Amino acid sequence: MSPELVSTVIGALIVAWGAFTAWRAPRAASRIGLLSGMVTAVVFVLLIRLITPFGGWSEWFIYVWLAGMAVIVVSVFRAALTWSDLPWRAGDEKARRNEASGLGFSALLALLVSGALVLPGLFL
Repeated sequence: MSPELVSTVIGALIVAWGAFTAWRAPRAASRIGLLSGMVTAVVFVLLIRLITPFGGWSEWFIYVWLAGMAVIVVSVFRAALTWSDLPWRAGDEKARRNEASGLGFSALLALLVSGALVLPGLFL
């Protein structure tokens, strides 16, 4: 197998994981949990942009990417519908810690991936 095929297959798996994470996000018990799921999905979109070569409309990966983006867009719409009914924090103390650590991890991952996207451009 060529390295490009391996990179594309891994990219397709990351797109599927990001779409699944976004699809699950509106089921969160609180707004913090919902934000954590959406931030994770955005990180996966940034990560795909970082590691996967887009070969144009003739490659199969672009259609997987478009399907993943469609799932994320629908999930954002679903999240907007459930946003007003959710409390900011969960009632259970253990769930609060889980939410905070999940959102913190998602934010840190977003910062690292964004930095990996921007830093090479600064050195050109």
